[in-house]
Amino acid sequence: MFRILYILGILIWLALTLLLDQYGREIGVPLVTLRFNSSVSFIWLLVGIGLFLLGILSLLRSRSSGSQWINRFEALSVYLNEGVVVCDSKGRVQWHNDTAKELLQAGVLNPNLRVLVKRAQSTKGIALQTLAVGEGKRYSVQALPLDRRTYALISRPLQSGGQQNTFYENFIRRIVHDMRNPLAAIIGHAANMRQSSTVEPEAWRKSVGTIESEAQRLARLVDSMLFDARLAYVPLELKMLDLADVLEEALYAQDERAQSEGKVLEMDAPPGPMRLEGDRDLLVRAFENLIDNSLKYSGVEGRLHISLQNEPNAYVIQFADNGEGIPADYLPDRIFEPMVRARSHGGGSGLGLSTVRKIIEMHSGTITAQSREGSGTTMTVRLARPGETLK
Repeated sequence: MFRILYILGILIWLALTLLLDQYGREIGVPLVTLRFNSSVSFIWLLVGIGLFLLGILSLLRSRSSGSQWINRFEALSVYLNEGVVVCDSKGRVQWHNDTAKELLQAGVLNPNLRVLVKRAQSTKGIALQTLAVGEGKRYSVQALPLDRRTYALISRPLQSGGQQNTFYENFIRRIVHDMRNPLAAIIGHAANMRQSSTVEPEAWRKSVGTIESEAQRLARLVDSMLFDARLAYVPLELKMLDLADVLEEALYAQDERAQSEGKVLEMDAPPGPMRLEGDRDLLVRAFENLIDNSLKYSGVEGRLHISLQNEPNAYVIQFADNGEGIPADYLPDRIFEPMVRARSHGGGSGLGLSTVRKIIEMHSGTITAQSREGSGTTMTVRLARPGETLK
């Protein structure tokens, strides 16, 4: 309301100025030397003085109001568990609360966080990253675009609180359980081979095959654990990629296995390059995990169809198979939680789909699952095109 009255006052003053100027021309006296011997000129003077005083008052009020809001926000931020940093597009810190001090190095933004700010700037949306700060401390950090090319970084510790400890306790318990079975099989067959007084070729080959397969299962489990840990500590290596080329690399990596199992992998993509800024190794790993799941839980005549579509603001990738499907209890989100397996068979670690979702979300994308038991599964990945945000 104050601004509207101020603008109206300026308009009235300008109108009076024009009237006085016209009046001065008629009597042959310039406006600056016109004596205020009329009611119009007197009002003009009063309005000008009033507008000048109102301008000063408005400036003082805005500064006072801004200072009050800053003081209130700083007082409130003391009680926040989350760290808050406000910076410009170049990562220069403008303000931060005490909780966010560990994200700064001598008052300067952590280099990984500057990369996160650039991601938010390029996508014009919220960018999320988990990263390590200091010794053994991990944070989940979101970069949110504000006005005037400024950004807010909101950090939350990932290793505090009983709930987090409970998660890691369950995680370790599940890993130990998954490791115990293949280790027991390896030890048992190795002991039988060592203690056997006679060598039976068929039994020997069977034991060697079991040891080899269980050792490979252990290797896959350890690899999944190490890779999942890498996502939390290693920043993205962003490069401009051709998404169709990345998908083809993941498909060819599983093609020989599909042929040996009598299954079909096929892919459709529109012509022309489909540019995407991303970490090639991570995206290939995510797509390979999706293909691996489809092959693992499909029958002899298993078929996986991968389609890539170019929508106005996003690339849409669908992995549609004719496999066993996912039980309804695990949809839509539980199937993507760590250490969750919808099937007891298959030899998985329960980390595959949770790793896929982490990688896709690190690229500001989404993944959803649609499935019916016995009728196959469709995984849909949406990745924002360069300069666009998902809607």
